[in-house]
Amino acid sequence: MRIAFIRGVGNDMDYLDVELRKLRHEILTNDCDENCDVILAENRNQWRMTKAIHERYPNIPLITWNWDWYDYLKKDGKFIGNKMFGQPIAFEEFTKLMKESKEVWSSTKEWADKCEKDTGIKTAFFYYAFILPWEWEGEKKDYGYILQASRLAPNKRFDWYEKAAEELEIPYKSYHPADNSRPDYIRAVNNCSFAVLASREEGVGITPMEAAYCKKPVLMADTVSAKDIWDDTITYFKRDDYNDFKGKMKWLWNNYKEVNTDKAYQRVVKRYLPQPMAEKIHNRLKLI
Repeated sequence: MRIAFIRGVGNDMDYLDVELRKLRHEILTNDCDENCDVILAENRNQWRMTKAIHERYPNIPLITWNWDWYDYLKKDGKFIGNKMFGQPIAFEEFTKLMKESKEVWSSTKEWADKCEKDTGIKTAFFYYAFILPWEWEGEKKDYGYILQASRLAPNKRFDWYEKAAEELEIPYKSYHPADNSRPDYIRAVNNCSFAVLASREEGVGITPMEAAYCKKPVLMADTVSAKDIWDDTITYFKRDDYNDFKGKMKWLWNNYKEVNTDKAYQRVVKRYLPQPMAEKIHNRLKLI
């Protein structure tokens, strides 16, 4: 199959290309021609390029990914801006493209349900995320601190995380992609005692996947998305209950060495590496 893959460049998606090629797909990155069988649009950040290519080749089936869907619509149905994700035009234009798509793929059922409620657009297939296993080779240690790593945004609740850690006198580190290098981040995950994601609203959560692959315990809110991805393989706190969050953090700090991390690790291996992701896409494309 010849795939026009509209996506960010110089990122992990390069490795997905490699796995798709192993499955005998031809990949045109951010390009298309009349011989393409399908156009895959990774997310709303590429809406301009997706729109231009879709208008040029309207007869080639378009597939769009609903990667993140928060509460983007006002009660009157208009899109609103968001400090974390920029101006509303991206959502408005990408939503138009989703409505014109052969299929829409979502990252989680929770985002799919929100998107359908807001726009009436149904999700046909669920596409999650993947990590790169070779980044995490090497010895894993325990240097006696906990770690939260994510974008510095209000919904991630670093204030909860840092306040609870300080009140419990637990050594902690906070990492943000814009402020910390990738090698430093990898060392921090490899050497932490366990990973925390205090976020009240989360799509996939890459750091929990990377931590679980390193066989570190994980603490997350009991959101629909988290349970959809992790089931019973990690530790949960009640999403909007700070005291429960703090209590679960204390329990995990006292007991993390006895926590069985193998189930979460196996879940990542079977679902969230480039090869299983490519196979999942390959099987879906064959079906449709």
